[in-house]
Order: sequence, then C-alpha cells, then structure tokens
Amino acid sequence: MKQTVILFLFSLGSLMAQVQDYFPLVPGSTWVYRSTNDAGPLTLRLREPLELNGKTYHRLEGYSSSTLLIRQTEEGNFHSWDESTRSEVPFLLFDGKDFSSRVTSCNQKGRAELRSMDYKGPIGSSQTARLIRYTPGICADTGLTSETFIPYLGMVRRTQTSFVGERSHDLVYAQIGGITYLNDAGVSFSIAVTPVTAERGSNQIAARLVLNNRTDQKLELQFASSQTYDFAIRNDKGETVYQWSADKLFLQAQRQLLIRGEEVWQESLQATNLKPGLYSVEGFLVNSDGRKFSATATLNLP
Repeated sequence: MKQTVILFLFSLGSLMAQVQDYFPLVPGSTWVYRSTNDAGPLTLRLREPLELNGKTYHRLEGYSSSTLLIRQTEEGNFHSWDESTRSEVPFLLFDGKDFSSRVTSCNQKGRAELRSMDYKGPIGSSQTARLIRYTPGICADTGLTSETFIPYLGMVRRTQTSFVGERSHDLVYAQIGGITYLNDAGVSFSIAVTPVTAERGSNQIAARLVLNNRTDQKLELQFASSQTYDFAIRNDKGETVYQWSADKLFLQAQRQLLIRGEEVWQESLQATNLKPGLYSVEGFLVNSDGRKFSATATLNLP
C-alpha cells in the first residue's frame, strides 16, 4: 500500500480544527530535520502550554535560539509573546502580509505566497504546501531564505543562505498528537495510541504499530524469540512506568519475518495505576539484526 504524507495528514486532520493549520500546536510534539551542507542538527519541540492575559500560548523550542511562546489565531496565523513589550507580535503569517522573522537577528521580513505548491521530500509529498520567502535583511551572505509548511504537519523544509552556499533542513521525523511518522528509504514505522474508557486507576490503551515497506524489495527481519514488538510508557520525567513485556514469556528461537507492503500489530496495554498527566508511549520491534524500528506517541491521561 502506497503511503504518503497526504494520507498522514488526513489522519491528523481529524484531531485539529477546520482552520488550515500549518503548525499544529499539540503539546509533546517533536519535529526532527536532516541537514545538508553541514547545516547542523535541527529539532523542534512543543512543550506544555501556559496562560497569559487570558490566552493560551505554547512553548516552542529549537525554532530560534531562544524558547518562543506562540499561539494560533482564528484566521490560521500565528503570534508570539514579546516579553520586552508585554504584548503579541506576528510570528508566522499565512495571509500574504509581511512579518518580522524571529529566527535570526538580521531584521528579515517574511511573506507567505498565497498559492499552494507541490512538495516532495524525505517524509513524503503534498500538493497543499505553503512557501514563506524571506528578504535578505541587514546580514551579508547569511540568513533565512525560505520555509515550507504543510497543513497539520508543520514546517517540512527550511533553507538558509551561508558563506559556503545554500543550506537546508528537511523533515525526516514527526510526532504529533498521538501519531508518529518516520520515513527512511521507502520504509516507515508509525504508532497510534488511544485511551480506552475504563475504571479510574485501570487505564487501558489501544496501541497500533504499522511497518510499511513501499520499496520493491522484501524487508527481512531477524528475531531471537517469538516476541516481535514491545511497548514502554514513560512519565514526564522520562521514567518508565510500564513495560508491556514485563509479565510475559516468549519462546527462545531464531526466526525470520518478511515484510512486503504493510504489516500491522495491535495491542491493548493494561497500564494500571497511572496518575493523570502527559505520558509518552514508545512502540518498537525487538528484531536482532541491528536495524531499529521505533516510534513514540504522546498520551494525555485525564
């Protein structure tokens, strides 16, 4: 089965509002980018929200050199909190108006092109991408060039000018709202988790793992036992509070699993006595051939 970002966005769309959302503000979300021309690593993280002047802002780390407080407006634009003036300033505008970039100190202006564009990159493809172009500003031969956004996924590409030529960051991993998407050479591994209504203190979590091989080659995985996968739930301190395999026994025997197309595993996690709060749920294969297939989703237990 062919799987692209378009399908991924359809899944996320059910979690978001109907406004075209080019930067989903879901606490616990993570975006990881691959660089070219030694641009250095880039990882964005969205932390817990806070209230300021009756409005909800989200802590965004990694987008610039300092943590930003951002929120989405009813029009689908994004504003940030300026502590020096104790007021809001435009952060990302998708209505075609100019705004000041918060990434560099080069006094750059950004403006979104009003027409959607095609995008194709490591994480998939989309026909509804939006491009923001930036002016050079006051810095010579350095600064932002452009940023590309896809609805319900966020920034998928950033290009910058440098003394050694253009550098770029392309999205290769995204974890948003209980769905993780990872793409590597035509093979993706994802997790989706849903809390199941149960008595208080007896949490049940429905977990679904999907390994998708979109190449024309079979994917061979080696296992040292009858166990294929495992799950770990961690609290906001990173402490493991539940391990699916902890109370299970598996037959010790070498075996091989061949993956063509899509393979799906579903499990009910009986995570008892978890307190209300934000948790991460990691699902991973326990294959013994050195390749790692792991995905993490965020879960908020009331």
